Amino acid sequence: MSNENTTQNTITYIQKLLASNEIEKALHYIDRKGDRTPEWRNALGVCLMRLGETEKAVNILRELVFQHYLSIPRGTPPLYQANYATALLMKRYNQMAIEIIKTLPPSDHPYIAQLHDAVAQWQKNLPLLRRFLSKLGLNPNTRIVLNFPPGQI
Repeated sequence: MSNENTTQNTITYIQKLLASNEIEKALHYIDRKGDRTPEWRNALGVCLMRLGETEKAVNILRELVFQHYLSIPRGTPPLYQANYATALLMKRYNQMAIEIIKTLPPSDHPYIAQLHDAVAQWQKNLPLLRRFLSKLGLNPNTRIVLNFPPGQI
């Protein structure tokens, strides 16, 4: 079996653990494997978000998304960017998160579409002045409710 198939099988296993809400078990599995591939770092970031370890998730996903550049490089998978934006939303860094989300077409992944919907719903429920400022790109750091588990692998 190729290394790519092995990685895909283990990512599928982690997805199953997350789907059954066995987040600690998934995190332990990731730690035990000790892999540093982008897929594994993304999975680690998602596990940390779901455990409420948002600061750690932000740091891991920022490194994964920016790859030591000042801006997000072309070719960075949209789902990684969406996960990073989600971690930022959880920290209420809405301005930066929304800027990233706006660059991601909802058609790229169902999770990205969910993020777009959550941001749109949040903007719709803002008081009139804040909604106007948000349309101008000045987003308040009020909580954006996610009606779905944060992050996706």
